[in-house]
Amino acid sequence: MFKNLIKISLRNIKKEKGYSFINILGLIIGITSCLFLVLYIIDELSYDNFHVEGEHVYRVVTNITEVDNEFTWAVAQTPFAPTVKKDYPEVEKYARLSGTGRMMFEKGSENMYEEDFAYADSATFELFTFKFIQGDPKTCLYEPNSIVLTKDIAIKYFNDTDVVGETLIGENLSLNVTGVIENIPKNTHINSIDAFISWSTLQDFRREGNWGNFGVRTYIYCPNLTDPVAFQEKLHEVYDNYSAEIFADLGIDFNYILQNIQDIHLYSKIGDEAESGGDIAYVYIFSAVAFFILLIASINYMNLSTARSMKRAREVGIRKVMGSHRRQIIIQFLTESMIYTLISLLISVILVLALIPFYNDLMDKAISLEILLNPVILISLLGIVVFVAILS
Repeated sequence: MFKNLIKISLRNIKKEKGYSFINILGLIIGITSCLFLVLYIIDELSYDNFHVEGEHVYRVVTNITEVDNEFTWAVAQTPFAPTVKKDYPEVEKYARLSGTGRMMFEKGSENMYEEDFAYADSATFELFTFKFIQGDPKTCLYEPNSIVLTKDIAIKYFNDTDVVGETLIGENLSLNVTGVIENIPKNTHINSIDAFISWSTLQDFRREGNWGNFGVRTYIYCPNLTDPVAFQEKLHEVYDNYSAEIFADLGIDFNYILQNIQDIHLYSKIGDEAESGGDIAYVYIFSAVAFFILLIASINYMNLSTARSMKRAREVGIRKVMGSHRRQIIIQFLTESMIYTLISLLISVILVLALIPFYNDLMDKAISLEILLNPVILISLLGIVVFVAILS
């Protein structure tokens, strides 16, 4: 029976070529637009979700209150992280990131300059999950003068990724390569770092810092933290104990705010972010737009079907005379609608695959073809077929 329904549906589609073309074209435009919006939404929601310990890692930002001003920085003081680890059992590990500024390195007889290297604590790769090509994530940043390169930087200087044990020569600095990682993915708030230099490489005054020295991106790992807000309020003690003697006489107070790293991209509104952030409001807006685009495509299909209702009414009448039941006629129309939708969906997926590179350039994304195998995408495709076919 089902085979017969498909055969009749395909025969009707082939018979009404003009009508079928208009119907399929309208559905293709609607479904393709919807798919691109779904890709955008999934990418926005994926930021920093790939870190294994991400739900327990918090960035510390500082809300500073002056006599006539108030602002928030996405950094803390240099001594903050080791101090809270010592004073508060909630903190098990920490990682600090600090840009190196412009540095010169040698490649043969040629000098090259890098601006996206960063000093990082030894536990950095225990808090952040990046794919290692070579090296041990737990020990690669432990020793002074150690460096972990991204794949592109390793190839840039050594024309290979098998470079652990090699030496990267810089201005007054020789760094031992202890690890190589895949290029940092686009969907993280720290995606601009090209290499990590061990924090212990810094000179003493920079490594230790002081409580008047801001500018360090600070992350703490708190696996047993049940109430981040309560702990955040508790951290004001750090100001009282270590910073008040520097800032209180100037009328300056500040509070430390904890941000789960998985929330930074969509929810953080701090002006000095290392990377441009997103906005959860756009996720909601584009979700609504995707729904209404599908709805409009379905309504367009329905209107075209209504325009042919008189012709189809004669067909239905003949079917009833021949003994077809109401249920069989409904199934026939649903089958036709399903086939229209499946044909449109197949063409839409092909269009998306072909246009992804242009879409990435337009939206400043790095969406790969593999994302179409994402369970959310597959469920969305199934949902589109059911939604459009039945509603139409």
